[in-house]
Amino acid sequence: MKNIAGMMVVLIIGGLILSCSSNSKSKKTEQELYTEAQNLSEKGEYISAINAYAEILKLYPDSPRAYKAQFLIAFVYSENLKAYEKAKENYKILIEKYPNCDLVDDAKYMMKTMESDSLPSVSDTSASSSD
Repeated sequence: MKNIAGMMVVLIIGGLILSCSSNSKSKKTEQELYTEAQNLSEKGEYISAINAYAEILKLYPDSPRAYKAQFLIAFVYSENLKAYEKAKENYKILIEKYPNCDLVDDAKYMMKTMESDSLPSVSDTSASSSD
């Protein structure tokens, strides 16, 4: 009887150790995910890059990179996939969720100009500022 109880304890402890070690290996660090997303984007694997940035938001919502990941999701949708509605949705999330971050003005600018093929010319901006 003692042998069976001892064997059960060993099996339970062994199972717990294995499950804990496998979870720690499967969860990537924030830096690993961010680097992975950047590399995927550079290789043209845009949906996979978006998914990696989204994983940062899911696993590390309060991290210093979370708002950057949100911005880059929108940026990839806009600039690489030309999915302007998805880009706008994600820029709006950034503006609402991180209103004091340093990318809010950039997000607003991107929303305003994303569908045009070129940025406003110098003459366009100077004409509007003289009003």
